[in-house]
Amino acid sequence: MRIVQKIEDIDYTETKHFFKNRADKFKEDNPYAVTMYQDDHPELVRERNQKEIEKLKPMLTVNKKTKLLDIACGIGRWADAITEEIEEYCGIDFSGELIKIANERNRRENFFFYEGSATDIASVLAAQKRETYNTVLLIGILMYINDKDMDCFLEQLERICDEQAKICIREPIGLKDRLTLKDFYSNELNDEYHAIYRTRNELMKFMNNSLISKGFSIEKEGFLFEEDGLNNRKETAQYFFVLERQHQ
Repeated sequence: MRIVQKIEDIDYTETKHFFKNRADKFKEDNPYAVTMYQDDHPELVRERNQKEIEKLKPMLTVNKKTKLLDIACGIGRWADAITEEIEEYCGIDFSGELIKIANERNRRENFFFYEGSATDIASVLAAQKRETYNTVLLIGILMYINDKDMDCFLEQLERICDEQAKICIREPIGLKDRLTLKDFYSNELNDEYHAIYRTRNELMKFMNNSLISKGFSIEKEGFLFEEDGLNNRKETAQYFFVLERQHQ
């Protein structure tokens, strides 16, 4: 079902089941397809991944003092991209199957992967005795969080950020209208899919409520891919925000 403009919840249980099925399709020769899809086009997966990392990573200012929290880390795609020596990487995903793959693929001693829900992120980190972070990645996660849970999630996120911190958000947005896919069978994915493609203005309202009101400002934003070949959707496109909070 395709729902335009109207606010409609998606079922988290169905989304979790979808990613369990995705984990079952993991292949080491095309690993990132698990969360970037495009199963039949491995070259597109590689090119999109490369372009994303090349564009966004320099904005994070990764160094030895970086404590990076990657929410919805999947199999650790961004962990692979962090080749520098950093203080800590922590990846969280609500798919235990994806976390299992991430732990098998990444063996660095200061890189940690935990199963847990983004909407309960504070409790997940507290249970693992993890504290605050100066760099946070939200890569394709907001589309799986219902509106009623968004403010709570972002409020928790703000509290686990250091006084000086950066947040990088990469999210597919609705170009004209909000679009919700619910119980939508995708021939491309060979599965039922559930996701919310919000407009930029909708995302801005949520960020104003919970992040910008707490000292964060948008340093950079824009469309992720400039090449036409990497944008193969008519109604949606990948967009990014980099928010930063300086010492008060």
